[in-house]
Amino acid sequence: MKDQYMAGEYLLVAPMFTGKQTRTIILPKGKWFDFYTGKYAGDGEVIMVTPGLDKIPVYVKDGGVIPMGPALMHAPKPNEKVNLEIRYYGSKPAKYQLYDDDGETFNYEKGAYSFREINISKTTDGKLKTSISKAEKGKPNTLDKVTFKAMTN
Repeated sequence: MKDQYMAGEYLLVAPMFTGKQTRTIILPKGKWFDFYTGKYAGDGEVIMVTPGLDKIPVYVKDGGVIPMGPALMHAPKPNEKVNLEIRYYGSKPAKYQLYDDDGETFNYEKGAYSFREINISKTTDGKLKTSISKAEKGKPNTLDKVTFKAMTN
């Protein structure tokens, strides 16, 4: 399928085209989930979808960690903190490196950035076990409240 693509490690995007109401999607081997609903989509299968005009078909690989910030018209101002929702799909344990910088300057070229490690797994009773490393002292930290959301059961 030449018109579907991976956006990063976890997201499979399958654009819709003018005049089309349905489309065929090839899901690679492994469990895949609908980005919007968390519903299981398939494993190494060809599926046909009718997404409507308001949604681009997007699927998340098992163990996918997707950070979701608020819609902003600009990068956060210096010292402004934003809330972050971390969505988790499937049941595979996952690690994710969350990048952070001041969002305004080129200071990242001088090392003024940080990575925070996110770890997520499910316990035997299906509850999320989560962690995010602390912000590095003296490095940018634009995060305020971090919440975790299991998108799948």
